[in-house]
Amino acid sequence: MLLRLKLCALLLLFSTVLFGQSKIEGIIHNEENSAVSQATIILKNPLSGDEKSVSSKDDGSFSLEIKPGRYDLKITLLGYSDFQKKDLDIPNNGLKLGILQLTAIFQNIEEIQVTGERKLIERKSDRMVINIENSVLAEGMTALEILQRAPAVKVDDDGNISMRGKSDVAVMINGKLSYLSPKDLATLLKGTQSSSIKSIELITNPSAKYDAQGMGGMINIVMKKGKKAGYNLSVNSFAGAGRKERYGAGFNFNSQINKWNFSAGYDRGYRGEREYRNFDRFFEKNPNDSQARKSMQYSQTDEPLETNNAKVGIDFQASEKLSMGLAWSGSFGTYKNFNNGYNNILFLNDEMISNSLTDNSNVSKWNNHTVIANIQHSMGKKEHLLSADFEYMNADYKADQELKSDFQKTAYQPSFFSHRKNKTPSSTKLYVGKLDYLHHLGEDQNLEVGWKSSFVKADNNAINDTLRNGQWVKDKSTSNHFLYEEKIHAAYANYLLEANDWNITAGLRFEATNALGNQLTNEVVNERNYSHLFPSASVSRKINDMHSLQVSYSRRINRPDYENLNPFRYYVDAFVFFEGNPLLQPELANSFELNYSFGRNLHASFYYTDVKDVMTSVLTQLPEQNVTIRSIANIEGFRNRGLNINYTYSPVSFWTTINNGNVFENHYFGSFNNEKIDNREWSYSLQSTHVFKFPKSWSFELNGQYNSPQTDGVFRQKGRGFVSAGVMKSVWNDKLSLKLAANDIFKTMNYQAESHIGGVRMHQKFNLDSRTILFSATLKIGKEMSKKGRKQDTSDEQSRVRGGN
Repeated sequence: MLLRLKLCALLLLFSTVLFGQSKIEGIIHNEENSAVSQATIILKNPLSGDEKSVSSKDDGSFSLEIKPGRYDLKITLLGYSDFQKKDLDIPNNGLKLGILQLTAIFQNIEEIQVTGERKLIERKSDRMVINIENSVLAEGMTALEILQRAPAVKVDDDGNISMRGKSDVAVMINGKLSYLSPKDLATLLKGTQSSSIKSIELITNPSAKYDAQGMGGMINIVMKKGKKAGYNLSVNSFAGAGRKERYGAGFNFNSQINKWNFSAGYDRGYRGEREYRNFDRFFEKNPNDSQARKSMQYSQTDEPLETNNAKVGIDFQASEKLSMGLAWSGSFGTYKNFNNGYNNILFLNDEMISNSLTDNSNVSKWNNHTVIANIQHSMGKKEHLLSADFEYMNADYKADQELKSDFQKTAYQPSFFSHRKNKTPSSTKLYVGKLDYLHHLGEDQNLEVGWKSSFVKADNNAINDTLRNGQWVKDKSTSNHFLYEEKIHAAYANYLLEANDWNITAGLRFEATNALGNQLTNEVVNERNYSHLFPSASVSRKINDMHSLQVSYSRRINRPDYENLNPFRYYVDAFVFFEGNPLLQPELANSFELNYSFGRNLHASFYYTDVKDVMTSVLTQLPEQNVTIRSIANIEGFRNRGLNINYTYSPVSFWTTINNGNVFENHYFGSFNNEKIDNREWSYSLQSTHVFKFPKSWSFELNGQYNSPQTDGVFRQKGRGFVSAGVMKSVWNDKLSLKLAANDIFKTMNYQAESHIGGVRMHQKFNLDSRTILFSATLKIGKEMSKKGRKQDTSDEQSRVRGGN
């Protein structure tokens, strides 16, 4: 009863309308009487200078609350002449303008003045969109670095991504789920330059039409792809440095002639990086020793990264109802890690037990190719939509590693030299086919159904050799040839209803998984078959123009990837290595979310996630050998709850500030190696971005972020943050953009983590190469044509179908 009273009071509070406000409403059409969306409507009081703006919806309608008075109205949209009306009186009881018509224009792109560019961060009903191409600070960064700076997103030093404190986030590229292992995915994202990215979408509670993979939600990286009539070419380059130099260049080209659209792009980048790492361990006292021991490791790493990305695509609009496309993309490059340092083992009084000088190297090369074919057909008067997609990917990865340890003579140890090398050639093949159908039951009801099948085949061969008496001897205890196959078949149905101010979505997804892991070296085969149902639901209500509520639920899964299932060893150095776990089981999560929006600028989300059999990082300590083994294991569970608030505000017309705050609690509980795990902590993250637009095409961007300490399995990560700033100048009628950015100005973006388990207290500190200065230039040339009455974009339903499961 008390809960009902609280909810009623909350709804009553949300529905309160502020005094002294009036409203202006209207609908925007083009010359063929079709609705025009994303037009910018600006109302300005010529006396006070007060200004408000809003964008038209998918049906062309707009509504704006404003004080009564006299205003000048202006409507702008790329490809249309500006609509203007002076001295518009808005009375206390509001004003309905009816249908307003925009007139299409036909001219060179150089003559068009773009006045309604997208915001840097936009909030939609089911996701947050970060428009990377509008950011000054994103230039010269990689996709992984951009994710690290996204609101409520965190990337650790190994490239693992978490969102709102939850790990195991599924990553999509252009709406296609990535099937790469976290390590290979991190390598791919490191090799993807920001100049190729249009936007990043953060989807916290996906519907049933999306893959159920991803306990922490989904991130969709949308790559640039032009489909404009005429032709356009964008050329970009950047150069700068942190501790090492960084530079790159690339281009994107698009040409559309009649029913054909051709696109191509290529970028090449070099990124030098130097880091300093400390890895300290403090052991409990050994009964045979007079006092406890400690291990102090230090290393300096040089990590040059060379990347190449290319893409070619062709689309054919066979008729108004039938379209098809074919695209190829490739990513290839080299990552090197040269690591020099020492490892000292001492008693607590600093008496030296063992002293070794380390010289490690790792050279990794990858060669990924992806081919995607799609076809879409619109049927009947209601334009029901049938779409089919096929995807093939071949990813080759090779890593050659050498570990050299020169042990110095001490009172407890003679001098000797240890040398081992590891080769890990691997390949991954992926086949995906899917079919989606969207049926319009009525003007306000849609039914979506679909099928998807995927097949992954991974081949990983770990070959470890040790130098003994001048001869290389194969280390059979750590070498392993591992084959992994995974088949997933999925079907879904999703129902959508929009009635008055209500929006209801309900869906159910079925996924059947067959996985086979084969350790050829040890002749061990693990096969598993399992099926699950994944319901989802969302109910939202627009209480009035200022207040709206939404509640959603989804059930999700996170499957172990082949790297985590493979028991081979990946050496960080001679004393620390990662080992897979063939007994891993999938984790299942139930996610709940309550969203509240106040106007267009304030959004609050209350969320709760409960995970069973959570997969998390664990440690096995072997103090006698000075060895730490990192692995992944299932423990009993994980719970995450929190509040996220996003607020956009414009104090004055030239200044927009975007702020995000996230407060959450992570709770890991269970046991590993007969040791209880109960890590629980409240954490928070704050981010504030400020964009200033000045006369003569100058702009300035300032961004700051802080992440407090948080719990991650058996680890506790310490707090860190950064402040970055950038300036941009556009010249030649906005055809050339020049940008200068400084990242992590105060050098505070360092990574630190600690744990206390297995009788060993461990502390890691990485002094990252995060403070950089980058200069970039982007040149846009071309001829864009806009025909009268041509629709600017596909419908929202079509875009969701293409970006769905």
